[in-house]
Amino acid sequence: MSQKDKHDSRRHNRYKVLTALTIMIAIALVAVYETSLAASIKKETQNCQFDQMAKVEEKLTPAKLDLTSTQNGREIKLTKFLSTKKKLIFDYQFKLDDARLKELLTKQLAAGSDYQSLHFSLFADSDLTNDLVSGGVSSSTFRIEGDTFYGTVNFTYASKNLPDETNLTLQISQLSWEDWDERRAAEAEASVSEASSSFTVPKVLQYDGEWRFAISYQPLKQTAKPQILRVNNIADIKADSDALQTTVAFTAPLKADSLPDLAIYKDGVKIKTPSFTTKPLGDKTQFKLSLDMVALDQTSVYKIQVNSVDEVAQQTREVGTFEMQNKAS
Repeated sequence: MSQKDKHDSRRHNRYKVLTALTIMIAIALVAVYETSLAASIKKETQNCQFDQMAKVEEKLTPAKLDLTSTQNGREIKLTKFLSTKKKLIFDYQFKLDDARLKELLTKQLAAGSDYQSLHFSLFADSDLTNDLVSGGVSSSTFRIEGDTFYGTVNFTYASKNLPDETNLTLQISQLSWEDWDERRAAEAEASVSEASSSFTVPKVLQYDGEWRFAISYQPLKQTAKPQILRVNNIADIKADSDALQTTVAFTAPLKADSLPDLAIYKDGVKIKTPSFTTKPLGDKTQFKLSLDMVALDQTSVYKIQVNSVDEVAQQTREVGTFEMQNKAS
């Protein structure tokens, strides 16, 4: 009986071990499945958002532009021009056949920068003396695909500068680049200098010319009125959306000696914070900014978080938040 009991005991222990292993494997498989499912759902959500914005872009974009201009042996093609009374966006491209430029752009992209230094002007009715590009904020970026350089320019006016429907001339007059090896060296030298933290880097390559593109201008007129949601410690919120952006102003309880900062989230994902202006109002601060929140996008939710930054302690304190979502006007 003793031998039998030992045998049964060993068999029972093996059974318990096998049962435990089976349960562990099952748990692991469920975890892998849930992780895979979560990743799949996240990817599907991202694809859905991308497709949604692509449809918005398609609705906004008139007949595709294919305008070319050649100066000093360099052909530049204008492929998109979108505009409201307060903002314009255009895309351009050219063949990347300059070995020196390829070297400079490779260094810049490796440093994590996609900024492009570009000078452009905009004229109405062939009047090339009155530049409509003034009093605003410009943002210019680039990317490379194969042997083609693609650039995008956003310009937001401080006021409604653009005219009604008319013929426009867009002129690109200069593209320039610096060497990022030289930039890093200048930054390092400035960081250890006691005299000044500012620095300048000379341009090492520059394209000059008068690349001109004739455009039949029709301003985009889609508008929307954002709903203001879940307000916390923010006041005096005013927001309006057009086909290319949302402008918003509000006040937060920040004193003049506070260092303000903003964090912007789109559908829960943090996005690049656009430039903004502040104005002290006693024990409050007024904020003004523009977001890439377009009138035709009536599903995305944008959250604006106001922070106060302590440079000495390197700490950020949340002051208040609110959310916005467009609805048809």
